[in-house]
Amino acid sequence: MKKTFALLLTVSLWTTISAQTLNVEVGDVTYLISAAQAGDMTFDNGQTLTIANKEYTLANINQIYIDDSKVTDDAVAVVYNGKSAKVRVAGNIAQYLTVTVNGAHVGIEQSEDLEQEITYTLSGAADDGEFYMRGSYKASVELAGVSITNVTPVWSGAAIYIKNGKRIDISVKRDTENSLTDCASPSEAVAHKGCLWVKGHAEFKGKGTLNVYGTYSQAHAVKTGEYMTFKNCTLNVLSAGLDGVHASQFFLMESGLLSIGGVGYDALQAELDGATYTGTTADHEDEDTGNIYIEGGELSLTTTAKGAKCIKSDSIVVVTDGKLTINASGSVDTTDSTDPSYVAGISAGKFEHDGGTISMTIKGTAGRGVKATDIVTNGGTLSITNSAGATTISNDVKGAKGLKALNIALNAGTIDITMSGAAGKAIRCGDGTQSSSGGGGGGWPGGGGWPGGPGGGSTTWTNITGSYSQGIEGGTGPTLTVNITGAASGSSSAKAIKAICDIYVYGGITEVTTTKSGAEGLESKSNIYIEGGHHYFKCYDDCINAKGKIFFNGGATVCYSTGNDAVDSNAGTKGAITIGNGAVLAYTTKGSPEEGLDCDNNSYIQITGNGYAVSAGAAQVGGSSSSTITGASQGYAFLTSTLKYQNGRYYTISDANGNNLVTYNFPVSLNSTLSLFTAKGMVSGSTYYIKYNTSAPTYAETSWHGLYLGSATTAATSFTSFKAK
Repeated sequence: MKKTFALLLTVSLWTTISAQTLNVEVGDVTYLISAAQAGDMTFDNGQTLTIANKEYTLANINQIYIDDSKVTDDAVAVVYNGKSAKVRVAGNIAQYLTVTVNGAHVGIEQSEDLEQEITYTLSGAADDGEFYMRGSYKASVELAGVSITNVTPVWSGAAIYIKNGKRIDISVKRDTENSLTDCASPSEAVAHKGCLWVKGHAEFKGKGTLNVYGTYSQAHAVKTGEYMTFKNCTLNVLSAGLDGVHASQFFLMESGLLSIGGVGYDALQAELDGATYTGTTADHEDEDTGNIYIEGGELSLTTTAKGAKCIKSDSIVVVTDGKLTINASGSVDTTDSTDPSYVAGISAGKFEHDGGTISMTIKGTAGRGVKATDIVTNGGTLSITNSAGATTISNDVKGAKGLKALNIALNAGTIDITMSGAAGKAIRCGDGTQSSSGGGGGGWPGGGGWPGGPGGGSTTWTNITGSYSQGIEGGTGPTLTVNITGAASGSSSAKAIKAICDIYVYGGITEVTTTKSGAEGLESKSNIYIEGGHHYFKCYDDCINAKGKIFFNGGATVCYSTGNDAVDSNAGTKGAITIGNGAVLAYTTKGSPEEGLDCDNNSYIQITGNGYAVSAGAAQVGGSSSSTITGASQGYAFLTSTLKYQNGRYYTISDANGNNLVTYNFPVSLNSTLSLFTAKGMVSGSTYYIKYNTSAPTYAETSWHGLYLGSATTAATSFTSFKAK
């Protein structure tokens, strides 16, 4: 009776002080009501008190008091203090909320009648607590210097669980440090999917810092049931049982800093049940995509688990801006022996790089830099350093890859790939059916020697699919640098660029270096078309090798092999190597039987345009010594006399009037016993002279790794001469 009388007196007095705030304290929850919101306050049988449409049981009220505190509409404040928490609720929304506080475990149920957005502000530190909110209307959660560790869950093992399928703003307040740690061993009844778990779509923003420690082995650090967007704030995922950040529908990063490490599986994943890559890039306004969009900000992603990926999407990953630092290491996951999972920097249906900087370090076993069905680069800088070693699965050697896809289009940008592991391929493209025949014995397909070689067999590819291109047809292209230092592993050699399908090089700049046996520069199991650009290959093995034909239709290509042929076509037919309107300088220092241009029979070489070709090497053992090319569009000559080239000399082919046709030089001294010369302006029946200087041409329209075109410089010292056919 005394408590009831005191409450009645307080309410009566408050009605005359309209500028102040009425505080109704129920347990650890305080409702703040202004006079304007209160309206008529009614009692019911002396048991309940109704204020602003919310009914309070008098027996549960600790006290009612009046103060000068400011009421912020649509606001809830939760202040944690060790093992307890206090909640303050604005009076205008009190009727729509059911608030339960159990120590530092705070649960809030939103009424289905709620039709306004509530802002929940969390602060303080909870030694054993959580924040749980269930509702069906969009809301905001402000992290204002809060630290929550969940030890004994009440609603969920998460530190924060928003069981709400609408848009949820996660606002990390400026200049605040926030920390969330989930329960490491929740019961089945309260098992959670994420330390920070939002059922709907979460929009991260603000300019503060959030640190997340996921300790439950079956949960992600940050999990959303729908899409996730990220802007301005700093999110540090320091541990997770599963993924660091796991979003459904799509993930969009516009700015801020996202750092993920110490995770049990993937760092960043977007997943949509049933989502499949269709071959087109969907806009992120389409929620049902499973895509990942990086449009700005900075990401630092690290994974070490078996088969884990730093960025994973079964649909599309698009990077248009920002800075990405990716570190992926770990062994192969062979849980599914028919489809092993390899570590990767980025794994997607399609990877599109339009801008920004991506730096990858790949270690472990057979790791991939980027693995996708389609890879497209339109700009930006992509750097991959891959030291992952090889492994053998079902008697098949699996080496590391820099870029691996069915279709690759390197349209623009700067791409730098370094591979140091055994059997590593910087770029691997296309697919098909492989069969071997002939030979007997050793580890190479079909027999004991090189495929198709003495004692060996031959390898046939059918049902070839996929595509590979560098640059835009008729336009420019990327800057591609590849460095291969790895050796072979069993039957698998290291390669710079290997495509099962046709290769089209339209433009750009290519610089490829390999150093070990079997390591070729540009290899296709079909045909190779070089249409433009500037390309340099310095390789231990073949610089350019094709199962089919090789066309030099444009651009300038220099091939320098130290252990095999410079250019090698195995087409075995007329046009195996075709000189169109391009230029090629091809030489080898290996000696017999390796050639500058090897296509098994010199007569298979075709000259169809006004291009340039200078080769230096030996004659193939068992090959044809024919010196006739049928239907050549300009003059040419095969020289079988030994030409002794010296480093430091610049050799010029000129006509009888001293006009410079082409100048070339070599970085080493070498002997050539089979040489091909053809150049624009060369006429059958005319005599041409090779002279040399000890200084480079003073001017050339094209100057590329020892190949000089369009120079007016004339040489002084005679070297040799020939009559063109």
